[in-house]
Amino acid sequence: MSFSIDASKIVLRPVTVTFLEMHEPKKLPASLPNTHFELLPKPVPVDDYRKYYYGVGEKHFWLDRMVMPDEELFEKINAPNVDIFIFYVNNTAAGYIEFVKEERFVEILYFGIMPAFIGKGLGKYFLEWVIAKAWSYQPEWIQLNTCTLDHPNALGTYKKAGFTEVRKEIHQRRVIV
Repeated sequence: MSFSIDASKIVLRPVTVTFLEMHEPKKLPASLPNTHFELLPKPVPVDDYRKYYYGVGEKHFWLDRMVMPDEELFEKINAPNVDIFIFYVNNTAAGYIEFVKEERFVEILYFGIMPAFIGKGLGKYFLEWVIAKAWSYQPEWIQLNTCTLDHPNALGTYKKAGFTEVRKEIHQRRVIV
């Protein structure tokens, strides 16, 4: 499967990016019936990755990795410190998570639920699993960021889950007009 983005329709817009950290470990939640997580075996093919990335992020303008050269993206997603998991509901891909394991911390780089699974009561469990899995790598802290292009409830949801805001910055992000 190949994805095509019309680069002529991409513009840069300023967005507010909020950086968050968590310093207290969480345990894995009780499993939810008919769900499971699978680590993607490496090497992860670029087209497979983009299917999950854009499947989750299309409406939030996740474009960076859609327009990134294949070779560069392949190196990033197959780096030794990157783990990508697929979240399955009834054996159908319902979301994905990309962790970057650094020396002292783990970053939840990308994660989200596919549109067909939003509003089905999976979000809280999914986020709890993501947080606990990040802690399972035994970092000093975990971190993530969100921006004003993401779901309007994202920042509040992360804070409610135990993340603390550490800073805000204005960044230029790609959007399709």
